[in-house]
Amino acid sequence: MENYLYSLYQMVLKSLISYLGVDQEKKKAGRPPKVSDLQLCALFILSYITNTPVFTLAKSLIDPNIKSYHLFRKTRTQKVYRLLEDVNFLGS
Repeated sequence: MENYLYSLYQMVLKSLISYLGVDQEKKKAGRPPKVSDLQLCALFILSYITNTPVFTLAKSLIDPNIKSYHLFRKTRTQKVYRLLEDVNFLGS
């Protein structure tokens, strides 16, 4: 089951990257986040499709040591919602 979820996650992530025309996100000084905004956006879409919590998907697909506060900061989720609106997933 996890292999199926991982392949589905990779397909969603690749289609997001090609649809938005983004190769990589902006590089900032300091340590990069464990989960990028595009990855988090793909996790939200996959969570919607599979009816699995985003945090559970992130732990199983990306890194089991991820803490929930890394993913759900207010500014971070606002960026992700803007990305989802750009993809027209939220139906704005």
